[in-house]
Amino acid sequence: MKSNALLKTLHCLEAFHSSDGALTAKDIAKITGDSLSSVQRSTFTMEALGYLEREVSGNRLVPGRSCLRPAYAYLRNNRFLETATPYLIDLSERLDIRADLTVLDGTDIVYLARIPNRDELLNLSPLGRRWPAISTASGRAILSALPHDQCESIVAASRLTPITHATLTKFEEVREAIKEAESRGFAFQSEEVLIGAASIGSAVLGKGGKPLGAIIVGGAAERFSEESQRQFLGDAVVKAASAISAHGI
Repeated sequence: MKSNALLKTLHCLEAFHSSDGALTAKDIAKITGDSLSSVQRSTFTMEALGYLEREVSGNRLVPGRSCLRPAYAYLRNNRFLETATPYLIDLSERLDIRADLTVLDGTDIVYLARIPNRDELLNLSPLGRRWPAISTASGRAILSALPHDQCESIVAASRLTPITHATLTKFEEVREAIKEAESRGFAFQSEEVLIGAASIGSAVLGKGGKPLGAIIVGGAAERFSEESQRQFLGDAVVKAASAISAHGI
C-alpha cells in the first residue's frame, strides 16, 4: 500500500533535480503538480528533519544536510561500487584519463563514482548526476547488454531531446548506436551531452548476465578522434568491465 504523504514528500525533494537553485513552496508545487497546501505540509516536515534548509532570505529552500545520510548509507553498502573502485583507479592512473561508474535508473544513467585524471583533480564529482541513457556511452553499453525487448522498451520510453548539436535525435540512429555497442563490446559518444567531451563505456554484468551498470572513460573529444585510440581505450574498458563481472556480484 502506497503512502500518499510519503510520495508527496519525495516529489518535493525530486523537484530539485530539475532546478538550478533554491525553490519556494510555490515553485515546488508548480513542478510537482501537487497543491500548495500539500507542498507546504511536506516542506515543513522535511525542514524540521533537516532534509530541507532555508536560504538566508528565509523564503527559498534547498536540500538539507540530512539528505546525505541515506546517500552515504547507499554508497557504503553498495558492493558494485566497492568492487569497481580499484579498477576505476587503475584505469585513471594507467591511462591518465577520467574513469566513471554509472547505473541505469529508468531511462537515465546515474553517476555513482568518478576518478579524475591529473588535470581534473579540482573538478566537482558528479555523484548522482543524470543523463539520458540513449545519449551516453555508458547508457548505450548497458542497453546493449539487456534482452532486446527490455532494451526496446527503455528506448521507446526515452525522449529524443537534443542536448547539443551532436545528440542523436532519431530512434533509428539510437538503435544503430546500441547495436554497434553490442557488436564491439563498448559504446562511444562524442559531444552528445557535453561540447568538447567524449567517452567510451562498457557494461559490467552480474550473476545471470544481467548488467549491473557500466564503467566509462572520458575526456576531451580530441583524445578520441582517432579510431586506433578509440579501440585502444575501448579494449581497456572492456577488460576492466570483464574483470569486475568476474567477481560475480
